[in-house]
Amino acid sequence: MVTYVVDSNCFIHMGGMASTSILNDLESVLKTMHVTKGVHGEIRNVRYQRWKQKPNLLSHIKPLLTTHEVSDDQIRGLGSKIGERASPQDVDLSLMVLAHDMQRDGHHVVLVTDDFKMAKATEEHQLASEVCPPSTFFERLSAKAKGKPASELRRLGRRIRAAEMQYAISRRNEYDVQAKITWMVDSLLTSASTKPVKAKGQSGGESKVNLLSELQRMLNGEDIKTSLRKKLTPLRASCETMMRLEDHVAQLKLKLSEESLDEIILETQALIADCLENAGIDLAPLNRELVDVAHRFHSRILVRAEMALAIMKRMKGDAVGSHLHLSTALFQATHVDEDLIEARILARLAVLALSTNKFEKAIRLSASSLGLGTLNSSMKLKQHIVQAMAQYMAGASQEEAMNHAQSMVHADLAMASQALTELGESFLALNRPDFAIELFDEALECVSSKEKMSEELGELILLAHRAMQDNDNEIDGLRQVLDQIHQQTDAQEKQVEDVVEEISKRQEDAIELVFSNDWQDANLVLNDERPLYISSVVGDASEEQLILAQHPSLGSVGIWLPAKADAPKPGAKITLTNGRVKIAEPPSEVVESYAIRALIAIEFPESLVFQSLTSDAQEELEDL
Repeated sequence: MVTYVVDSNCFIHMGGMASTSILNDLESVLKTMHVTKGVHGEIRNVRYQRWKQKPNLLSHIKPLLTTHEVSDDQIRGLGSKIGERASPQDVDLSLMVLAHDMQRDGHHVVLVTDDFKMAKATEEHQLASEVCPPSTFFERLSAKAKGKPASELRRLGRRIRAAEMQYAISRRNEYDVQAKITWMVDSLLTSASTKPVKAKGQSGGESKVNLLSELQRMLNGEDIKTSLRKKLTPLRASCETMMRLEDHVAQLKLKLSEESLDEIILETQALIADCLENAGIDLAPLNRELVDVAHRFHSRILVRAEMALAIMKRMKGDAVGSHLHLSTALFQATHVDEDLIEARILARLAVLALSTNKFEKAIRLSASSLGLGTLNSSMKLKQHIVQAMAQYMAGASQEEAMNHAQSMVHADLAMASQALTELGESFLALNRPDFAIELFDEALECVSSKEKMSEELGELILLAHRAMQDNDNEIDGLRQVLDQIHQQTDAQEKQVEDVVEEISKRQEDAIELVFSNDWQDANLVLNDERPLYISSVVGDASEEQLILAQHPSLGSVGIWLPAKADAPKPGAKITLTNGRVKIAEPPSEVVESYAIRALIAIEFPESLVFQSLTSDAQEELEDL
């Protein structure tokens, strides 16, 4: 049995066009229509325009209404999940929540609305079994009715359809109405089971799904029907082209451990452009049905390629570039309909938004990411913390987000420490050492008193402090907010102080430096397995730049970078491949200004490899 959830516009249409028999007509084919309290408010003053004395519609139609109450939290949660630009009004959101709840309880729910934004969001997030406009609603009821009620309901449906079409066409200069009109017509064509159009439409939808599945099987070398193979063969060239990109993305982690980040970014961008161009040439002559199947296949690969570029741009400290690629990936993901991918993209966009002080946007993005319910524990904890930080910075209450974070931290301290460290590394790579310091501090508090704090975490703490510029002060109150996550014991606090002091002391004077004008093998001079961490870059790219870095053994050092070279961002790491270096004594004014112990000259600057392959980025690349 069909359950109808009906929006205000349907009743408004009824008020303008229904005959005096409307209540009897409706009662002949359905028991009730489900609404929320907000609908009552929107139709309170609607009257029957074709009736004498124009009586109030709500008072007349109430016997056929079942009214539900939807909480503000559910409405806000769905609004965050959909996003501000795509989100309908609160009353419409309440109907969508109601439809979803009733569908979850086992009802076959049809949401009746002519709001196309509402229809798209409902279908995209699978909140109802189906969505149809009011005109189709009455057309379907007329098919169930007999005699005069059938003709009256059909006549009402046609009148409403004319009004819907007229309204859509009147808005043609404001937005593209073609998609809305197509949806309205399709809903009508599938409404009458006696018409062959329905079966044709259904088989077409199933055909698309089957064609995609059969295409994947064909590309995997499996046997499929000869007729399908013949039909799908024109797609082989474009798909095999795109699979080159898929192989490239799968190798990125290995490449990043050996090659320059800038080179790999350029290589990836060039490969994407080449694949899109060749695929476009192959698909241009094909019909719409085959092209739609190809686009869905390609989108799965393009999503991962764009996400990889976003990760690498973030590693480089390019927040703007990372945002662009994540947004493109999110759009491509809508063709794939994979909640896990969308949730991860939204999570990374939330981190970016927070790093650029777009606090309201970060709150919305993190809420949407968490709302999809597909993140693993580590990423979920990061998003609760990002949300709490953004809410604090925006002056909003962060109590709920902090409660979620606390419970997750107490349940798994080891996971929490790693997650906080990774989130701190992400902000460090985005040149936000002020956020990173607070997160590293919380990561330390999650280290068990029986465990030894990792050497890498101690170095990251020092790096974050040294990356802070004169105008980058700790954010007032943020530490007190994050301190609620997990309290540190006296033993842990003493251990932290001892380890950090030990690392700092070793970096300052553990090795006696020997200065020389001779070129020496980098592996002999910089003989530590750990890379150099960049704390800041001094100078303009048009001139020589001084990279200030922290070496695990040498301490604070400076590296001269030639003019027009692409300097890394703070938080990046430096490795040398088959290079030779000189260790020189820095001038006294440089020592005073930058507190470095030595200047390192690179014989061949191209042997420098800059990368920020943090553990967070490694995990993300492995998940692509």
